[in-house]
Amino acid sequence: MPTTLRSTSVFAATLAAILLALSPATAHAQSHFQGEIGPGTTYEIDVPQHWNGSLVLYAHGLIDPALPLAPPSGLSEFTLVRNALLASGFAVAASSYSSNGWALADAVRRTHQLSGIFASKVGAPRRTYVMGASMGALVAVKLAETHANQYDGALAMCGPIGGALAQVQYVADARVIFDYYFPGVLPGTPFYVPPGTSFLSPLEPGGPSPLFLQVVGAMAANPSATLRWASAANIPFANMSELADSALFLISASLRSTNDLIERVNGKIPYDNRHTEYVVDATQDPVIDGISSKRLNDAVDGVARFDGDRAAFNYYQRNYTPSGDIGIPVVTLSTTRDPWIPAFHESLFASAVAAAGHSDLLLQLPINRWGHCSFTVPEAQVAFAKLVQWVESGVKP
Repeated sequence: MPTTLRSTSVFAATLAAILLALSPATAHAQSHFQGEIGPGTTYEIDVPQHWNGSLVLYAHGLIDPALPLAPPSGLSEFTLVRNALLASGFAVAASSYSSNGWALADAVRRTHQLSGIFASKVGAPRRTYVMGASMGALVAVKLAETHANQYDGALAMCGPIGGALAQVQYVADARVIFDYYFPGVLPGTPFYVPPGTSFLSPLEPGGPSPLFLQVVGAMAANPSATLRWASAANIPFANMSELADSALFLISASLRSTNDLIERVNGKIPYDNRHTEYVVDATQDPVIDGISSKRLNDAVDGVARFDGDRAAFNYYQRNYTPSGDIGIPVVTLSTTRDPWIPAFHESLFASAVAAAGHSDLLLQLPINRWGHCSFTVPEAQVAFAKLVQWVESGVKP
């Protein structure tokens, strides 16, 4: 979700290389249009000189709510993707959203509006694809479900396509279990991060911050508790190095996004763990072999319990939990050990699509790897090429 985290820059560069490889580079002369859709929302449209007739609507991921709004060309992620698509003959349209953070409803509306703007400026495209990464993947899925008659195919990459509530549950579970094993290490509560909280890694400007070092020190001093936390919270890892990376990535993303998620529902809590059992399973992973399984509920001082608010649940159900009722080919690309958008999202989405009777319209491409959007050039190239081939031929790969 957060596109300000380091893995996204790797993803953007990868996708740029992929799209350049799809077809020979053409002349870079192009038509450019830009303007405003609504208050604070800008759009940009680019058409290459040798246009292949296809339009790609690109939906970017979640941006740190603390950052100012920026036009699409102000986002390095989009600029790389746009330039590569143009060189491959695709027209490209994208917009900023009205706000950063979990602006899912607005992101869907603004992305959908681009089709009409493009038609008025350029004309009707032969094909229209929707492409989204991280939170933008959920945008692509919603458009595939709600406006399938206006689009030809969707590529959803590394996104929370199992739904916003499933993502909130995962992140909040991780926080309440962390607080159980490491009380007082993280500031605030699972649903409130104090202003000025800084969690900067050594790779970020101004890092490492004191809080980052405090978290690293706490986990290093108690590796058994760290392993128990990761197991009970279902945080993906295959070895101790991945565990450390997953833990720090998840904590960072959580601290940056929590307040925004809660403010969107007027301070209510879209989370309920009153009856959740958190289990450390020592039999599932050889890394924690020897640590006996134990139910955290049986502890004297148990995990903090929260009773969610129905209105808050309803908001994130609408924004958005997929129905599975897709009406166009959808290709998803994910990594099996994504610490921010876990692989269970792919299973949840596949189940919803199957229940809606549309499994023939879904192609899922999981990559056995750690990381958020950490695809290689050939892997992502295959995903995009398969979607285009599927749409053009009418035959599922």
